[in-house]
Amino acid sequence: MKTVKLMIAIVLMAGFAQKTLAQEKTCGLYLTADDYHNHKLSYKTTGNDGNSIQLNEFLGSHKVVVVYNGKKEVIYKSAIYGYRYNKTDYRYFNNNPYKIIDDKDFYLYSAPKLVQWGKSPKSIDAFYFSSTAISDVKPLSIKNLQSTYADNAKFRYLLESQFQTDNALTAYDSATNEYKVKYLYEHSTSM
Repeated sequence: MKTVKLMIAIVLMAGFAQKTLAQEKTCGLYLTADDYHNHKLSYKTTGNDGNSIQLNEFLGSHKVVVVYNGKKEVIYKSAIYGYRYNKTDYRYFNNNPYKIIDDKDFYLYSAPKLVQWGKSPKSIDAFYFSSTAISDVKPLSIKNLQSTYADNAKFRYLLESQFQTDNALTAYDSATNEYKVKYLYEHSTSM
């Protein structure tokens, strides 16, 4: 029974994962990290121009299919930085898309992850980070942050004193309009 429920969940997720970017207002691909920083979209489409971008997220496809100006092109995900979809930016790492949720000082990402919830699987947002736009994406954890920023003793000590669990790292401070971990990092490097 668990297998059937898991298969149903996967099929339902696949329906949502097979996104076609042409359905949104302005979408496109970031070919490089510099393109992302400069907001330069390649294969830009509005959805009303006959162009489309198919991401093929289901079953871990390694290719994106672009139809642009009447020409079809297949691009490997490993050859592009990411994409913009529905006013949200994503980065590819190991052919998986990560939603970029913050890029100040270091990068925070989220991505859906299936976890066992009672008798059936549930999709939750898991959080990740990278120290630069092109460095490896790692799970957001106290241990990974301390390892990555081993040379920043002040930040390591702040992590130890301010966060008891890895889940606490996703705390958002609406007064400062930033994630608490980003605030602490910024202040650990400014003094």
